Amino acid sequence: MFWAGISGFGKGPCIFWEKDWGTITSESYCNHIVPIMAEYVSQTRLIPMQDNASGHAAQATLAFMREKGLVPIFWPANSPDLNPIETLWDKIKDYIQDKYPEIHRSYPKLRAAVIEAWNLITDEEVRDLIRTMHERCQAVIDADGWHINY
Repeated sequence: MFWAGISGFGKGPCIFWEKDWGTITSESYCNHIVPIMAEYVSQTRLIPMQDNASGHAAQATLAFMREKGLVPIFWPANSPDLNPIETLWDKIKDYIQDKYPEIHRSYPKLRAAVIEAWNLITDEEVRDLIRTMHERCQAVIDADGWHINY
């Protein structure tokens, strides 16, 4: 897995979830991701947003984040269409599938392809995605909370 942060400034930190870290649990998320997030947020004064994956939303994770000065904004469950980074994940997946359709059999090559795809995303592209948040929220309101095309 590849974790990354984005903001109105552009791309933030990124990290591969290493195989020897095991599955993403509250404990492993707090050990490996939260410190990176805390450092980035302290430098930028941003408010973190994350989806409701179990490792992210666990009470122990949220308590640990509060200890580190991180208070994520409320995020509705099952709402990837509101999350601008999902657009980037799709772009990365499409890039890899188009350029390296056979690469999924080699973990080192897949990692290299993910980094290549991530590096092709510009800060301006990220800022443009962040600027769509008002429209995304309005589209969800207009759709009475149902799926939107983002």
